[in-house]
Amino acid sequence: MAGGNMGKLLWVDLSTGEITEETPDESLYRDYVGGYGIGARILYNRQKPGVDPLGPDNIFGLISGPLAGTQVPSGCRYTAVAKSPLTGGWGDANAGGDFSPHLKFSGYDGVFFTGISEKPVYLFIDDGHAELKDAAHLWGKDSYETEDTVKAELGKGVELVCIGPSGEKLSLISCIVGNRGAAAARSGLGAVMGSKKLKAVAARGNQEVPVADKAMVLKLRKEHIDALKTPGPDGTSTMETSHKYGTARMTARSAHSGDSPVKNWAGIGLIDFPEVESINADAAIANLERRAGCWHCPIACEGRLKAGAEQYKYPAGTRRPEYETYSSFGSLCLNNNLEAINMANHICNAYGLDTISAGCAIAFAMECYENGIINQESTDGIELTWGNHQAMIEMTQKLAVREGFGDILADGVKVAAEKIGRGSEQYAVHIGGQELGMHDPKLVSVARGARPTAARYQLEATPGRHMQGFGPSGFPTHVINASGVCLTAGFGRAPERVASFLNAVTGFDQSPEEVLQTGERMANLRHAFNLREGINPLELTVHPRILGDPPQEEGPLAGVRVDIEAQAYWNLGALDWDRVTTKPNQKKLLQLGLSDVAEDLYPQE
Repeated sequence: MAGGNMGKLLWVDLSTGEITEETPDESLYRDYVGGYGIGARILYNRQKPGVDPLGPDNIFGLISGPLAGTQVPSGCRYTAVAKSPLTGGWGDANAGGDFSPHLKFSGYDGVFFTGISEKPVYLFIDDGHAELKDAAHLWGKDSYETEDTVKAELGKGVELVCIGPSGEKLSLISCIVGNRGAAAARSGLGAVMGSKKLKAVAARGNQEVPVADKAMVLKLRKEHIDALKTPGPDGTSTMETSHKYGTARMTARSAHSGDSPVKNWAGIGLIDFPEVESINADAAIANLERRAGCWHCPIACEGRLKAGAEQYKYPAGTRRPEYETYSSFGSLCLNNNLEAINMANHICNAYGLDTISAGCAIAFAMECYENGIINQESTDGIELTWGNHQAMIEMTQKLAVREGFGDILADGVKVAAEKIGRGSEQYAVHIGGQELGMHDPKLVSVARGARPTAARYQLEATPGRHMQGFGPSGFPTHVINASGVCLTAGFGRAPERVASFLNAVTGFDQSPEEVLQTGERMANLRHAFNLREGINPLELTVHPRILGDPPQEEGPLAGVRVDIEAQAYWNLGALDWDRVTTKPNQKKLLQLGLSDVAEDLYPQE
């Protein structure tokens, strides 16, 4: 078996309780790397189209990557995969922390679940032995309580991921949480775990991850860390700024540049939200208790906060929010109260909610409130005015437990607009059911030319995603994500280093072109999953606000429109996908080794 892999996958039938091991052919690792590469290959092979995302036939998987658990910097990430209940198509979510390496130390590269348990359970993988354990006493507990309880029960060396009450209640914007706030947030996969009555997956083990060339890995590690420490034009390094601030360093700058969406994507940062200065990078670390990081990461960009001392009494050790959370509960809601954002982040992490989607849902409700579509009677007496941070927190708490009007918002803005009606659809900013990442594609169009940012939000297999590339420029991103390292740990700017690390760890000795081809293979397979589900991304509605229709009259994006049709036309051509049906070219599929996909998309008469 190639280095970097344990050579085993675990299968759990929750309906029967049967647990089996599988030893994949080495070609699976060579051709699909890990993470959602392997996940997409397995789900496409074994899951029929049209299954209910919350039913027993939806396969749910947690997959590590070949670089996780090794000396490769930031080798700490895993991917959750399933058919998304939020979009009805391909779903994946990526997270760091400590779980991914420990899954491999327990002897497995991934674990897949089928069926539905009659009662709440959790899976414990202990150094090659797996068993389902009763989780009745965990059902209803938040993610912090679940983590503490399971670790106390199982003893030292255990790491786990779990869902909170939002996942149990099948919120379509619920997520999977580990390490007290490391969230695999997107695609609504917490609801898939909840539908299966699967509360948590815990792993422990002492097995060593095999590495083909340890000396080369250490050499490449030193080179990568040295690059992270090298000062840039501003005199600071990625290592320095990321360690000190994390992604919070971008908050004020992004709101003023036009990158962060403001006032539910309808506002202008410099004009509608100058108060963003009060949630700048230094303010974000003022209440810092300590800095921390994912498993063996040299950057350690994570922050832990002191206990909230004023109106919002979040506990000590609460994870410092990331940029996306500062934006979704900050500029998007015209809220500049930093403590309220910390509290919203704490609620989402505890209950298991995607902070992007949750913040978007609150902003959507605020705009509906402003326009008289909803009122205090319908919002349980809460005055959802812009910038009202107390109302924002009260409604986030209701959303987390599906209480009152929070139940309307708990499945995201698309479903909420369908329930509310009365023209609320015009304020529901989403693509295919998923709320967008906190980066405005109009800014990228201005700054870097006609890059496919808006088209990425529409055409990527998981729409609305800010950490996914699209078109040929997205191939390296797929390899990075699937390999088990962090995209923000310097690899996004130097993807060729991942190819070098992959060769040193696995021993495959693939050329850069071959490595990129694995990324292209993943892009085509994830897209084919959606085509098989009847989803043509060109038919997904794109909210005019993100395209500059009408264009803003002031600010850095004044007069800017995005030609998404031109972006899509160019990228579909570059991918060799049909510009109407978006079907990949048959010859291209065969070149990528996807003959089964070619047969599905081009059945012989």
